[in-house]
This record gives sequence, structure tokens and C-alpha cells, in this order.
Amino acid sequence: MEIKNSVMDEFRLIRRLIASSKSSYPDSKGFIKVPPGDDACLLSTIKRPVITTDTQREGVHFNRKWLTPEEIGLKAVTVTLSDLAASYARPVSLFINMGLPLSFSSEEAEDIYRGVGIGLQKYGCTLGGGNLSDSDHLSLDLFAIGEGHDFIFPLRSLAKPGDGLFCTGPLGLARAGLEALQQNHPHDQNLISFFKSPVARFDASEILANHKVLCVIDISDGLKGDSMHIAQASGVTIELAIDQKDIDPQLISFCSERGIPAQEFAIASGEDYELLFSCPPETFRNIKKEIPKAYPVGKCLPFTGKHMIAPPSALSSFQHGKK
Repeated sequence: MEIKNSVMDEFRLIRRLIASSKSSYPDSKGFIKVPPGDDACLLSTIKRPVITTDTQREGVHFNRKWLTPEEIGLKAVTVTLSDLAASYARPVSLFINMGLPLSFSSEEAEDIYRGVGIGLQKYGCTLGGGNLSDSDHLSLDLFAIGEGHDFIFPLRSLAKPGDGLFCTGPLGLARAGLEALQQNHPHDQNLISFFKSPVARFDASEILANHKVLCVIDISDGLKGDSMHIAQASGVTIELAIDQKDIDPQLISFCSERGIPAQEFAIASGEDYELLFSCPPETFRNIKKEIPKAYPVGKCLPFTGKHMIAPPSALSSFQHGKK
């Protein structure tokens, strides 16, 4: 059934979407005082509100050939809340404006919200509200509110010369999954799952906060791109280097089959949503005990006149699933 352009059908669909998200009210944390259904959402007082926004556009950030509506909804929630993880904030509420093509069925819209609901439950967040409108392409605009850490708010501008640069988990698997889809290699399902179903690293975020790590960013634009954000904001030069032993065996196999250097591939990849952070090497040694898969990816140097020193590569930068 298609979404009709009428107020009654829009309201009926909104009720069904809220039900599909399986959000419960009052929420267990007591943040939502007035749930979706009124003109606005009433939240209880949040001591340190942290706010982030994200946009997911068909043809730019995702392709419906490769993601089901449910996967689109879940991934949209994950990548939005990942910014809160990088900010040491716990999720409170999420708001979604969704633009739907006229050919889009209400069942497909409900499937998106079902994916949203899976993400909300996974990360302990609630649906605060949203809006529906017609659109030429499927689009989701998301607005998330979190509650910040008691005494730390990490910034990409706080890397210092002498710090090491570290990552909380494997890089390159999401890009490998995307390329497997682009090249029609459905047998690479495990790699494809890293592209379809990233994870917001709230577990690692809590550990980094406990160790008072002050410079953190989530890796959406790729190690090279997000390291550049840190280098420019902090006024340092970052030298990137990944040891072969720290590259996931799945990626080594993938790259070997295609004659691509795995280190270059990992550096140029994106949408991993691991946390990238800088800290003194002695601090990292303690962090490593709690995040065993964390490893060094570079070091911060006094500014040398350019912000980035990286291995030369013929690989193009990561593009967010356009084709």
C-alpha cells in the first residue's frame, strides 16, 4: 500500500511507525515526560546535554540495493549515536525526520522504524519524535540528545606532541564489505555485515573516559580523514603507520586476493565507527588491558608544516556507499 498525501493517512502511519519502533513510555530512565504524539516532546532536566545530528541520504550514504529498510533504520541510529560514544555521552533520546518517495510503501516505512527500534533498544535510547514528508529520495535526518560525562568532554583539539594515536578495533572491514557488494561477491557475508551493521562503541567509550583520555573521534570518514581532523584541530603533525599484525586476517585475505596492500586499504577505509584517540603511550598500556583489540595507528609530532604523514597510496578515499 502506498503512502497517500493526506493528513489522516500521515497520522495513521505515524502511529504505526511509533508502534514499530517498540519504544515504551514512560521510559525506564524517566527522561521522556511527554512521548511522541503531541506537538513537541517534553524531556526531564539533563545535567550535561550533549547534542548531535546526522543525515542519511539514498544515493549518498546508502543504496537500497544493498540494505533492507530495517538495516537502513538500524544503521542510521548506530552512526548517529556513535558521535555520542565519541563524546562520552550516554544516549537519551532520538528524533527522526524521514523523507519518503511517493512510491515507498507504508510497510517499508514500518520496516525502517523496526530497525530504528532495534537500535534504540540496543543502546538504551528512546524515540522522542520526528516528522514525515514527501521526498524525491529516501532520506533520514536524525537528532540525538545524550547526557555527558560528569567531568570530561573529549575534543579533537586536545592531541599533544608525544601522544600515540590508537584505535579501538579493526579497520577496513566495512569498506571491504562495501566493495564486496559493489563487485557482486555475496559470499563475503561476514565482511558485508561490517558494512551493513556497524557498532557504536559505548563500551570502549566508558573505558577511555575512565582513563581520562581527552582526544577522541569516531572513524566515519576513515583513519586518514579523521586523523586529519585531529591534526588540524590540535595543530600537530600525525604520522600514520599500521603494523601488519594489527590488521584483521579477513582483511589481509581480502586484499591479498585483489593484490592490494592491506595497510593502505585500512588507512584509506571508512565507516568503521571504531574510536580513534590520542594519549601518552603509558596510558595506552593500561587501556590495552581493558580493550585487548586496541592498537597503535600512528603518533603525534610537533607541527612540521604539514598535518599528515602517511604511506603513499594509489587508493581513493572512502565514499559512503554511493554506487
